[in-house]
Amino acid sequence: MPLAEAATTMELSQLTFHEQPELRHPDLVTAFAGWSDAAQAATGTVSYLVKRLGAKRFAEIEAEEFYDFSSLRPTVTVDRGLITSLKLPHSSFFCWQNQTGDRDLVLLHGIEPQLRWQKFVDLILDLAGQLKVHRIYALGGLYDRTPHTREPRISGLVNKPELLDVLERDGIEPIVYQGPSSLHGLLMTECVERKIEVISLWAHSPFYVRAESNPMACHALLRKLTKFLEIELDLEELRKAGEYLQDMLSRLLAESDQLRRYVQQLEEQYAAEDTAPREPSEDANRIIREVEDFLRNERHRGEAS
Repeated sequence: MPLAEAATTMELSQLTFHEQPELRHPDLVTAFAGWSDAAQAATGTVSYLVKRLGAKRFAEIEAEEFYDFSSLRPTVTVDRGLITSLKLPHSSFFCWQNQTGDRDLVLLHGIEPQLRWQKFVDLILDLAGQLKVHRIYALGGLYDRTPHTREPRISGLVNKPELLDVLERDGIEPIVYQGPSSLHGLLMTECVERKIEVISLWAHSPFYVRAESNPMACHALLRKLTKFLEIELDLEELRKAGEYLQDMLSRLLAESDQLRRYVQQLEEQYAAEDTAPREPSEDANRIIREVEDFLRNERHRGEAS
């Protein structure tokens, strides 16, 4: 059934289509800005995929019904008193046709909705069903007591017991957690009813590195994800960005005895801990402020040079 017909026969009225792609049982990769996107690990990963693969935007979820604009503000551009544009929060679907493999790819770069989670998830899964999606990979990011001097840990969860073996084969530790949920929880449980496999991959970023985005986390997440998707992707840009961030943090370690001791403690704990997120220690706020101040000053120096 063409997507144009789907819009009338299924609950897809909140989707705006730009084109109707013909895809071969694609995988769907999702990322939502917000609570489950620490260090922009998830949305940064999908953005990198869109850019490197040249994926095309083919549909968007209309924002009006799912966001509170008084807290998630639209952005406006005003040029010398003349308003030139207004952008509402949006979630976009992209597609990529795989020329060397058996499965194409759909990418969802979105914002976790504040309202009507069930309807939002139903829209995603109705479209996934129409496109005959093979499997969903739901990406997330969290802050953890992990040192920046080690490879970012990638943990995971699944919605079917047999998929736990898939995590084990790729060296991804299963998450142990009980507490508040992101949209991922509803998405994954709804997929059980619809018989869609979901693997959710989470990048653990150092809690004390509150940079706007962490390329090291994106790099680690993409290394795992591309294996699942069986695609080759040039990660050199992310690798170099990660090295730049590492260099700045290394300079700070050389200047700060307190941070150096703290990172050494984290390194000692890193190998022994499981993937349950650890709460920062009592002096965490002081450590975070020190790193934030240093990175801010380094950025200002770079802009001035």
